[in-house]
Amino acid sequence: MKIRNDYRNWISSADYLRFWSTRLESNTLLKTELGCSEIVDIVTEQRLKSLRATAANKGVSGRDSSALHVSDNSSALHVSDDSSALQVSDDSSTANELTSVTDTMLLEVRDHLISVMINFVNEEDKDDDPWMFKGINMSHLFRKYQATISEILVKHKTLPVESYVHELASLTHILFLCKDQHSEVAEKVFSLETLQQLTASLETEIISHNREFPTDHFMTITNTLTDLSLSIKTREEAIMEFTVLAFQMDYGQKRLLYGIINLIQKLPTRPLNDYKQISESELWSTYFDPLLSCIISDPDRLIHLRWTNTIPLEKGKSRPDAVISEKRQLTFGSNVGYGEAKREQGFCRKSLCLDTLRLAIFTKNAIDINKLDGALAFQIHAFNITFYLQQLNAKGIYTFVEIAHFRFPQSLDDLPSLFTLVNIRKLLGVSDVFWSRCTMSKRPEVIDERYRKTLVSIESMIDTAQDSTRQCVLRYGH
Repeated sequence: MKIRNDYRNWISSADYLRFWSTRLESNTLLKTELGCSEIVDIVTEQRLKSLRATAANKGVSGRDSSALHVSDNSSALHVSDDSSALQVSDDSSTANELTSVTDTMLLEVRDHLISVMINFVNEEDKDDDPWMFKGINMSHLFRKYQATISEILVKHKTLPVESYVHELASLTHILFLCKDQHSEVAEKVFSLETLQQLTASLETEIISHNREFPTDHFMTITNTLTDLSLSIKTREEAIMEFTVLAFQMDYGQKRLLYGIINLIQKLPTRPLNDYKQISESELWSTYFDPLLSCIISDPDRLIHLRWTNTIPLEKGKSRPDAVISEKRQLTFGSNVGYGEAKREQGFCRKSLCLDTLRLAIFTKNAIDINKLDGALAFQIHAFNITFYLQQLNAKGIYTFVEIAHFRFPQSLDDLPSLFTLVNIRKLLGVSDVFWSRCTMSKRPEVIDERYRKTLVSIESMIDTAQDSTRQCVLRYGH
């Protein structure tokens, strides 16, 4: 039963796709380099070895289950194919008595947490190209961070995602770095000063806020938007004026202005008095997609922003509201970004924190499967939107960095408030980050070397209760 459940979890994970894509590449190389008879010999030999190993394991399991506690990979976080998951108690019959998926997942989680702590003690990557920042061994501190939260989870079984979203992400190798939004546990391990400096350093490296926008164009657009909001000009007049102006701009500026034109066409003239009437689909389609589809999507470059609400090609158990997909000939291919949208959630932050955690996992899987330099995520809450970029910075450390935060307009009345110099530079920066970093890596071997598996059973570590008094350090509406 346990093996069957493990297999079901595995085939729904990103690692399943990664495994078979690697096998496909290997088979292609074999077919080009070896003759048919050599391939048959190799496959036969491998099959015999597999059968011998299976027979040996069956013989051992009846005598001493601890003999199965063997791993040929030093990475403690490779949970799904680590045979240590079979060592669940002193009684070897325990594994045979498991009849529920929940019990199996709990055992997998327990073994995973214990392996994380053992790994920290053994200093797995101590001398293997650690990530250094200002003389600080970040790889060592990150493993210490994982071991700390593993200790807490072994004791408490589950944790509230609102208070521990950073820590839960760390167990699947993701380090959250959001300006002035660091968790207390992370502060104790890394120190607040180190986290602040690292966040600032990565943000500066990722996004540039020095993108210029011609002053005369800025004044023209600002005056026209002001006249539009005051009903001095009509929508049609503003759209015609901006369409002509767009031909004088470079690519990024032009796409941004096209987004403003789309907003003019879609936004209501005056704001609503009750936004609870708006559904999630209406929220993103009316207020966000008009601009987003221009700055992080371009059909002419075969990149599409799609609001699919389906399980992505990179697998997993959750469904993002949006994906940013490459188009290959007549079908959509791999994804380079993801988005989540929620209406105003009041005081309860659980669903928002879950969305953030899912986005971090989606983007990690995209990097692993599609061998990307980076993957973009955006999260919408009411009229606020936050952008993140995930990168694989070091062996077993994926950083999830907040790069921009905006409040979008609710009507033509407040459209001028979006088009400020600060917001223009941020939006141009986000667009530049997406087009320059969310691409296939020129060094896929580095991705393979640094890669770590995604923890499939992370949801079983999350407390199912909801409590509006729980605090979350992430901002969702400021």
